[in-house]
Amino acid sequence: MIYRLFAFIKFWLSSSNQHGVHSPFVYRFITKCLYSAPHYKTSKSHNILLKTIAYFEIGQVQLVPTNIAVEKEITKHLNGVSFTKNSHELIFIDRLDKETIDEYIVNNNSIANDTVIFVNGLYQTKDTFKLWESIKELKQVKVTMDLFYCGLVFFRREQVEQHFKIRI
Repeated sequence: MIYRLFAFIKFWLSSSNQHGVHSPFVYRFITKCLYSAPHYKTSKSHNILLKTIAYFEIGQVQLVPTNIAVEKEITKHLNGVSFTKNSHELIFIDRLDKETIDEYIVNNNSIANDTVIFVNGLYQTKDTFKLWESIKELKQVKVTMDLFYCGLVFFRREQVEQHFKIRI
């Protein structure tokens, strides 16, 4: 608990809003998705997940590990979303560990240019934050957004490598 409090203060002091972003892709995502309606009545990270799925019009979601509660929440708010064991659209990682990073990011051949990786609970512990930092260092990762409650990873080959901390 103490770690999360200090991590939040440090995050708040080092993060920015849309005005500190110089990437058109990220700026549009922040202003037209994260900062806009609708606001779902759920946790901050699940609100971001739902908005991300709707914004990118994602049809297939992979939940790692399988999570019936998250699946029900998504289907409650969004139509046309299916759940699969191997998605090239969005992979929701609920528990971060080295094996998960290796299996679902490093050695995942189905990741495409437009794949989004959603990592829940970046600041749960020092170890989960270190794992998040290791994801940012991967060669295939081009854009990351640290939103404190969760993180987003993009593989857009046409984009210069950039890492953002965004207040929401």
